[in-house]
Amino acid sequence: MNISRDRPGSWTVSVQRRWYRPVTVRDIRVEEDGCGPVRPTPVTIQLKPTSDAPRIREFSIFPVSADGLLVGSWPYFQRYSTALDAPSIANGAVIWSSSNPGVATIDQSGVLRSVCSRTPAWTTITATLKADPGVMVSTRFGWGGGTVCKRGAVDR
Repeated sequence: MNISRDRPGSWTVSVQRRWYRPVTVRDIRVEEDGCGPVRPTPVTIQLKPTSDAPRIREFSIFPVSADGLLVGSWPYFQRYSTALDAPSIANGAVIWSSSNPGVATIDQSGVLRSVCSRTPAWTTITATLKADPGVMVSTRFGWGGGTVCKRGAVDR
């Protein structure tokens, strides 16, 4: 995204994204004072896929803030979510899995729970698209190695 000021109070926004036609919106009116914009100015930009765009343009996994989960001590919890860039007809529901439940498990709402270990270990957390099980995305999670399990016995 490129944002440029044309003149006081008037801005241009250009967006170029893979698999989408470029879009430029000119003459966006922004309330300003001597220091710059006074408040955010909402701008809606509709991106249209190019004719050669695949049905699923992006599928990614990312950690979400703790939102009330206990993070930083054992047991360690982390919420994960996914982002799906596909037509609205594609359902974004996923199946979560852990390649090594001895390191961490993940439930079907995307909440990971670590297993306490004094030995470092890794697991691969995978989100598989329910609508198309051939489409999946993964991330690695590591835990252990000197971990002090303050709330209970060492699991392994």
